[in-house]
Amino acid sequence: MRAVVVEAEGEPGVADVPEPNGPGTLVRVLACGLCGSDVEKLTAAHAGTVLGHEVVAELDDGRRVALVHHASCGECARCLAGHESTCERFAEPTIRPGGLAERVRADGWVELPSDWPDWRGAIVEPLACVLRGAARLPGGRVLIVGNGFVGRLFGAVLTRRGGEVFAVDVDPRRTGPAPDGQVDAAVVCGPGGVDTALAAVSPGGTVLVFADAGSIPLGDVYRRELTVVGARSAAPQYMPEAVALLHDLDVPEPTVLPLERFTEGLELYRSRKSTKIVFTT
Repeated sequence: MRAVVVEAEGEPGVADVPEPNGPGTLVRVLACGLCGSDVEKLTAAHAGTVLGHEVVAELDDGRRVALVHHASCGECARCLAGHESTCERFAEPTIRPGGLAERVRADGWVELPSDWPDWRGAIVEPLACVLRGAARLPGGRVLIVGNGFVGRLFGAVLTRRGGEVFAVDVDPRRTGPAPDGQVDAAVVCGPGGVDTALAAVSPGGTVLVFADAGSIPLGDVYRRELTVVGARSAAPQYMPEAVALLHDLDVPEPTVLPLERFTEGLELYRSRKSTKIVFTT
């Protein structure tokens, strides 16, 4: 079967790989989104890795589903405290070998509406990640720092729940409305951006770190009594909520390309000409 594999030099290529065997249910992949974490894996250290985890698949009975990416035990102290992504079981793959392939072995999924295009189903997993992060934010005025696809999902979710949302980005084409004065919270959705987020929040405010933010100057946190929280990935319980919310949520439509045009889609992502790429098989 065809799959997007990280080659020895760290660049991706569409290659023939063996069909996955072992535990889990064999499903046919219909579409898979490209995530920033996939692009981060394009190094020689990840040679042989099949990329992708934002997967829409078809079961043997014809139902279309969004696959669960990673699952915690749900019972340990970390899970019960809401830190599922730090559970010892969380690192175990639940989509094998990876979503940018024609078929995968899957451990869990949520069913999708029959009238959705495949690309919409590929948004369920990233939206579930955003919902888990948004649950850690207070209401009020929120600044999104890094207004790519995930930033826009945060904006849509927070606006829907009644917040006043602002957005900044290094790319002026992606910058949204600027805040007048300080905000109650900021979300770091791209590399760096910590200084912008810290400067924007009022004393006693909250900064949600949703991306590798680099070093955080703790002097600001100390003097202004800020709350800094992290959120990484989703938990399975947020997947059905994401499906339900996507019925009404206004989300940007991605660029959809066939799997064999992966290199073209990657360039669109890297050049910031498209906020989201979804590949079909």
